[in-house]
Amino acid sequence: MGECDECCEDCPWTKIIIAAVVLAILGGVIAVLVIAFAVVYPPKASADNVLLQRFELQPGTPADNSTISYDIAATLSLRNPNIYRSISYGPMTAAFSFNGSRFDESGTVRELENGARKKATITLKVSGADKGIKLSDAGVKEFRKQNETSKFEVELRLDTVLQYKGRKTKCPLVIVCPLELQLVDPDVAATAFQKTKCTMLRAKKSGC
Repeated sequence: MGECDECCEDCPWTKIIIAAVVLAILGGVIAVLVIAFAVVYPPKASADNVLLQRFELQPGTPADNSTISYDIAATLSLRNPNIYRSISYGPMTAAFSFNGSRFDESGTVRELENGARKKATITLKVSGADKGIKLSDAGVKEFRKQNETSKFEVELRLDTVLQYKGRKTKCPLVIVCPLELQLVDPDVAATAFQKTKCTMLRAKKSGC
C-alpha cells in the first residue's frame, strides 16, 4: 500500500479530523465561558412551606371596614442559576393580600447575598389582631366561601432591588407568590402545604 498506510498521522484526512476535534473542544470551552461570564439568568423563587394558624374575618358595614386576625409563618427559597455571578439583594418589604386587598405589610427581610449556583432561604412571620382590611362585598363573600373549607387563597409579595456581581445596575424586583393555605391547629406540627413557584417581575432595563 502507499506511504500513508504506514504513517497515518501524516495523512491529510487524519490531520483534518484532529483539527476538527480540537476546534470542537475549543468551541465548547468558549461557549461555556460565554454562558458563565456574559449571559445573566434571573433568579428563581419558591414558597417551600407556609403555615397558616389563624385567619378570622369580622365583616364590617360597609365591607371596607372589615377587620382580620391572622398568624402566618413562611419559608421561601431564592435560587441563583448563574455559573459565575452571585446576586446581592437589598432589604425586602413583604405584603400579604386576600382577594386583592392587603392586610399585612409589616414583614421585612434584611439584605442578603445569593452565591452562584446557590440557594438562599427567607423566613417570614407575621401576625395581627383586628387589623383593618378594605374588602368589597364580593371579597367578604369569597372569604366566607373559603372559610367553609378552611382553605384560603393568599398572595405574598416581596419588593426589593437586586444587583449581579460585576455589574453596576441595581434592578428593581418584585416576587409574587400565590398561596393556597390550609388553616391548621397550632398544636399540629404537620402541614399539607405544597411547594409553590413564585413569579419574578424584573425591570426592563439594561443590566437587569
